[in-house]
Amino acid sequence: MVRADTVILITEDPNAHGVLDEPDTIPREVYCEVKSVSQTEVYQAKAAGLAPELRIVLSQAFEYQGERRCTFRGVNYKIIRTYVTDADSIELTLEREEGNADV
Repeated sequence: MVRADTVILITEDPNAHGVLDEPDTIPREVYCEVKSVSQTEVYQAKAAGLAPELRIVLSQAFEYQGERRCTFRGVNYKIIRTYVTDADSIELTLEREEGNADV
């Protein structure tokens, strides 16, 4: 697997509160591989009210620690699905968060 990109996984600290009672975040950068979302997956997700935009694969599944948000290439995403592809890697399906302009 080619790990040419990085993604910033964002953990929210529920015990610490920042400005306006929003939770503090802890960013963590990891290497990843980018993949596209299949047309079938897009149509099935739209039926469930989701809009997957891309998939990223972490070559080491332990690098994913249950985060629900991430930043990739300067755009904020929600992690809407995870899939362990084999014993060592995990695939994350991402949906653009509201308020992000098209890049």
